[in-house]
Amino acid sequence: MDDQERAEAADALVTASGALLAIAVRSVAAGPVDLTVAQHRVLVLVESHGVLSVNAVADHLGVDQSNASRHCSRLARLGLVTRTRARHDGRAVDVRLTSAGRRQVRAVRAARRSEIQRVLDRMSDRSVRDSLRGFTTFDAAAAKTPSLI
Repeated sequence: MDDQERAEAADALVTASGALLAIAVRSVAAGPVDLTVAQHRVLVLVESHGVLSVNAVADHLGVDQSNASRHCSRLARLGLVTRTRARHDGRAVDVRLTSAGRRQVRAVRAARRSEIQRVLDRMSDRSVRDSLRGFTTFDAAAAKTPSLI
């Protein structure tokens, strides 16, 4: 593959990522609780780790600790997470999902999957298989590049 073809592939992925981002943003509205995309991202991070400190949330989001703390406080007020003092450090605060937080994440994920399924249904079987291979390979390469995550 030459440089021109790689540039075209990059452009196609930028376009596709825009469509996926639009789906992601729309799907956040499908949850039972009205959240921002960043707040939903906190829920997904906590779900994937089980428990996270507010500082770890800040690191994952790429924001300062006070910003992450505000997100976590709002999510706690909404009953989607609990905030407790960390056992290992009384100054740190750990965040965990509540059952309502898990329902929120599941509802958004289901809406997102449904919308993506509608897009896939408009594609040929071969295009879906090719896309699956491409996205799987792209995801593996992106996971090896911490700055992209």
